[in-house]
Amino acid sequence: MKAEPFAIETESSGQLTGLRWGSSTDTPVLALHGWMDNAASFSPLAAFLPGVQLLALDLPGHGASDHRPQGARYHLIDYVPAVLEAADALGLASMLIMGHSLGGAIAGLAAVAAPERVRAMVLIEGLGPLSEPEEKLPGRLRDSVAGYAKVREKASPVYPDLETLATARARIGGMSDAAARLLIERNVYKSDGGYRWRSDPRLRLDSPVFLTEPQVLACLKATDQPTQVLLGNDGMLTKRETLKPRLEALNPADMRWFDGAHHLHMDHPDVIGGAVVEFLSQFE
Repeated sequence: MKAEPFAIETESSGQLTGLRWGSSTDTPVLALHGWMDNAASFSPLAAFLPGVQLLALDLPGHGASDHRPQGARYHLIDYVPAVLEAADALGLASMLIMGHSLGGAIAGLAAVAAPERVRAMVLIEGLGPLSEPEEKLPGRLRDSVAGYAKVREKASPVYPDLETLATARARIGGMSDAAARLLIERNVYKSDGGYRWRSDPRLRLDSPVFLTEPQVLACLKATDQPTQVLLGNDGMLTKRETLKPRLEALNPADMRWFDGAHHLHMDHPDVIGGAVVEFLSQFE
């Protein structure tokens, strides 16, 4: 299925780009990708979502979207107004949201911040943001400030070919080479005889502050929207001690496990697509 690129303007994050699959008469679903991914992460899944108009966004600093201004940070909370503004620009007054990993955390916070805007959610390998005990905040804040000061002095490296990048991305993300290649092609540009990352290098820096686990649980408990949670048996959340209490706090309407790793929707799009279509059919 061929994607249609789009670009929209937002007040908080400048121009955001994305990919659209499906017809304007299909049920619209706003899709949010994971950290250091981009809208192309939903390309394999789109082919298995009949009746869905999939609107996959490049989050700020990712893919082809604008980078934040010099001196600005990329904090989890700051993605929420960007997503709500993007929904406005796309004409989604009340929306269905699909989020993978970081995108799932952002979707959940958007549902808490603007519950009237979110009808239901599909969370793929994403169940709230990373958390940290409050006593780690001073050190985290110091590291974040120091990191942002240093990144201004570093140029983005040049890589000789796409294969090198795809192999590295597949290894780091625990995904197939084909899936990694999709992400890479949307996230690089040609420069000096090779390729440079298009994404903002500041995305790799330490966040200045994490939510504590009680704060994450409070947000999950405050989520009233019907939610589907799709997790991989070999995914990133499987062995985390926070998983069980988070599921209990959210109490999802539909909870499913699948064989696979963190990028379930890319490596097994047919299986995940079937589950998503079944869940979303009640909101047509």
